[in-house]
Amino acid sequence: MLKKIIIPAVSVTGLALLSGCATQQATSYPSFTATSVGQNSSTADFKQKTDTLFVVLDASSSTNAVYDGNSSGNTIFDVEKQTLHNINKSIPENIKLSSGLRTFGFGFCSNDLVQDISSYSANAVQSGLDQAQCASGGSPMENALSAAATDLDKAPGNIALLVISDGHNISSRALTATQALEDKFGDRLCVYSVWVGNQENQDGKAFLQGLSAIAGCGTGFTAAELNSSPAVASFVEGMLFNKTVLTPVIATVNNDTDGDGVINSRDKCPGTSKGAHVNSQGCWSFNELEFGFDKAEIPAQYASLFDNAVHILEVNPSMTVQIEGHTDSRGDANYNQGLSVRRAQAVKDHLVSKGIDANRITVKGFGESNPLATNDTEAGRAENRRVGFTITGR
Repeated sequence: MLKKIIIPAVSVTGLALLSGCATQQATSYPSFTATSVGQNSSTADFKQKTDTLFVVLDASSSTNAVYDGNSSGNTIFDVEKQTLHNINKSIPENIKLSSGLRTFGFGFCSNDLVQDISSYSANAVQSGLDQAQCASGGSPMENALSAAATDLDKAPGNIALLVISDGHNISSRALTATQALEDKFGDRLCVYSVWVGNQENQDGKAFLQGLSAIAGCGTGFTAAELNSSPAVASFVEGMLFNKTVLTPVIATVNNDTDGDGVINSRDKCPGTSKGAHVNSQGCWSFNELEFGFDKAEIPAQYASLFDNAVHILEVNPSMTVQIEGHTDSRGDANYNQGLSVRRAQAVKDHLVSKGIDANRITVKGFGESNPLATNDTEAGRAENRRVGFTITGR
């Protein structure tokens, strides 16, 4: 006699849980109007510095937590995707760029390589983002970064590696993998990050910022900082372009007594030596210098900036100067004070190595106490991270 076999019904939700992927609604993207990026004008000139943008997106189970930074009930994973969506919409349409996307997690939701490196298009990036539908499992960021070492073999030119994550439960092996990328690609690689996390996971924010420190190039932001179209535009500009502030030519010589290109009414440093490199306030200063996170050594690509200072000191042999270091407001104020001194000393050491008498140079650090611009934007923070020169004797 045949026995009837009863198969218990399993709900769709049950299947989702067995697969390791939490049931989740499709991510919605709030309306976002992009601010123009990299537009040349009479006051600014932009040159593209990045040829490949490669994104590593956290799709581990910790990102299923509700994100505290808004009232919409979105998960961290939703906000990660929304942030990348806004970044993608802010990239100029006519840019010559390659891009790729890789996720990390375990289980059903892990897509690994979602978009191989290819010519950039906003639609292709969004299509890849749409394939990352849910998050599950642990946080093997180190696996994604190790795999990226092979992915990036196809990458042309300079590379911006963008990591978007809550930084939760990431193994220190991710730092080792980042160092391996730096060893392999050298000056071609800059690492950027966006931390999308809750207050109890502040250690994840510091971890992501440490990735840029290893590369010696790039910077870390939070999703909260990228909460407006201009803020996203500033982030994208910093990641893809070098910006040069253009000093307008003053037609009336009488309005610019020291001939530095800044009219007297705006010149806070009158009497600057002819030919000295000045900032927007007419002071002898080098604002383009990017030391890198928590670093005081002058990167090789910026050393030539100080040829101007060497020239001015050589043609004015009796001149003495004070080199003044400044930082932006990120980090502890006391620590920034010491960092600004070390950066000023690094510039002095460089000038001495070029033949300038050390007795002609003193150093002083101002930390974050004398900002030139707002510290609320990347462009403002970049202007505040500077080394200035004050003439102390002629």
